[in-house]
Formats: sequence, structure tokens, C-alpha cells
Amino acid sequence: MNYKKILKITGLVLVIAGIIIGGYFLWRYISNKGGIAAVLKPAGTTPTTEVIDVGGEDGGATTGAGITAEELAQQKQKLSIIIDTPIFDYWINKSDNSIYYVTIDGIITKLGADSKKIASNQTLENLHSVVPSADGSMALFEFYYPQKPIFSVFFANTANWQPLTEGTVSADFSPNNKELVFLDNTGLKILDLASFKIKDVQKMNQFFDIKWAKENTLLLYEKPSADIPGSLYSFDIANKTIKKIINEESGLSINWSDNYELGLKINSVNKTTQLSLIDIEGNGIMNMSFITVPNKCLIQSSKIYCGIPKNIREGIVLPDNYFAREDYFIDDIFELNLPTGKITKLFDGNAAILDAFNLKINPRTYKVGEGVKDGALLFINRYNNKVYSLKLD
Repeated sequence: MNYKKILKITGLVLVIAGIIIGGYFLWRYISNKGGIAAVLKPAGTTPTTEVIDVGGEDGGATTGAGITAEELAQQKQKLSIIIDTPIFDYWINKSDNSIYYVTIDGIITKLGADSKKIASNQTLENLHSVVPSADGSMALFEFYYPQKPIFSVFFANTANWQPLTEGTVSADFSPNNKELVFLDNTGLKILDLASFKIKDVQKMNQFFDIKWAKENTLLLYEKPSADIPGSLYSFDIANKTIKKIINEESGLSINWSDNYELGLKINSVNKTTQLSLIDIEGNGIMNMSFITVPNKCLIQSSKIYCGIPKNIREGIVLPDNYFAREDYFIDDIFELNLPTGKITKLFDGNAAILDAFNLKINPRTYKVGEGVKDGALLFINRYNNKVYSLKLD
């Protein structure tokens, strides 16, 4: 045999072997790094969202992810982008079911059923948070954070702004949308949103984040950190009494239902992350068999919708690493029926790369065949900060 031909064949075999071995070690690397999400998203970067092409011409053939190509196509049909521009946050005005979304520089756009228009073109530097009222007719903006935080109320129906007093550190709307409680460097105060008169409630020398849960109940809590224990307090507005309901738990972070009857709580015990359902008194109702960050869930009286990561890297510190955008996930989206305990997967993360947060139900209807289906699940995808809609069929 010709020696040159032998050398060519030998070289080809070595190349093929190298590709196989390299592919094996790449697979091992991805697995050890917490799955493909950790490789796609290096720390401190925001990768582009893309749909995973799993291939396969046969509709019944599996994709290697436990889902057929046909099922994958059905999953993709349920998902759509309704706000195709990167945003900071959004909310729903319940008076007409319009969606208001805010860009990173504070521009507010109103998205109606058949129209879109700028609701406010006022720019806001260093935007930190947007908190809507219960009915969505107003939203509380915090900006110029953290140098000198400014809080201001945006009225959606008039496009007017009402700034809060200088020195405000936290605030929230009343459940009836008529008042706003805020904490500044002298204590708790309540602003009447019709007359704009302010009344003093209680002197305080400690700063808290505030949630106005019930007519006479405020929830006061410390900012979450896995390294610093945090507590949750209940303040009675009428009696001006304060009660500690959760005592010094590391990594404490809670996302509440709209009526504050239920809360999804994450905390850390001996460096082990726990997720549980609690009531407004802090009492445990059930421990969850999965781990996610509470703001990746929507809690209702009978159902919980959650973006649940397919993989969480070993050694992650929750919720710190997630809030700091040092970690991104690839989510499956589930529905948990609380009365029955039934868990339903609504969307498989192999169909699209999603890291869902700020979940809301869109009350608008859409056509399904000859009938009409109520609502869809909305969320922001952290990979591109666009708003997605998932049909709830």
C-alpha cells in the first residue's frame, strides 16, 4: 500500500478521534458548570435569546431532551413576544387591560388592544424600581438610585407626576388605591392621593422596605441577602404596634399574592436554600419540592405559576447571585394547583431559552379554534428583557 495513502488515512482517523474526544470533554465541562445556561451566559453578561433548534424531521422522533419534535413545535406555537423591545418593567391597568411598559431610561408606553402610544417621555436616570397600584392606575417610580433616590408617582389616566418628599427610602400604595405610605428619614407617613395631604403615622429611625398588605397592616422587611439575616415585621396602622413575624432568616425574600393571603418565601438554613409557602402571619403552609426565586412566580389564591430552572449551578448563592444578574437560568414554566396539588408543565425550556420573571396574567381573550380562551401568562425574559406571552391552554 502507498505510504502517503496510509498517512492520509491515519491522519483522518486521528482528526475524527479528536472531534469525538473533544465533544466528550465539552459535554463534561457543560455538565460540571451547571448545564448549558451557565455556559451560554458568562458572569456579568446578557446573552441573546434564541430558540433552540433540536432538529429531527420525523415528528415522532425524540430530540434528546425527552420531548418530541412535534411536541416542541406545539410548545413554540403557544409562545409569542408582545413587546419586542428591551424594557425595564411593565404593569397592567385593570380599567381597560392596557399594558404600560417602561424602558431603561424611564420612557413609558401604553399598549392597548389595537394601539400603542407614548404615555410619558420624561427620562429617569438610574431607574431602580417600578411598583404599580393594585388597580394599575398608578405606578411608583424610584430613580437616581443609589446616589440620591427619588420617588415619584405616575398617574396613568392623566400622565401626571407627583414626587414624594426628599429623603424617602421606601413606599407602597394602599390596597384601595386611595393612599400611599412612605418611610423617610423621620418616620412613617401617609399621602392622600386625592388631596396630596400628608399625615404622620409613626416615628422610626430604622429603614425598611414597605408593603401595604391590608387596610391597617403594613409589612416591613429588610433587604434580602444570603449573608445577612433578615426579619419580617407586621405594623398595625390603627394601633401603632409592631410585631416580628419572621425572625432573622438568611436570604429572606418573599413574593406575595395580590391579597397578601399567601407568600412564596426563600431562605437559607445552614447554606441550604429552602422554598416554602407561608401566610401573612409568617406561618408555614407547605415546603416546595423545587427551588426557584420567588419573583419568578405569580401567586394566586388557588394557583401558582413559576419559572423553575432546569439546572442551578452548585455553589450558587440565592437570591444574591440572581438579583445581581451574576446567574441566569433556563426555565420550565409550571402551574401548581393548590387545592388539588396537581402540577402541570405549561412550557418546556428546551423549546426556547427563557429566564422568566415578573409574571402576570393578561386578562384579554384570544381565539382557540372556534372558541375563545381567557388570558395568557405574561413575563419578562431576562436574556433580552422583552415581554413574552404564553397561552394558557
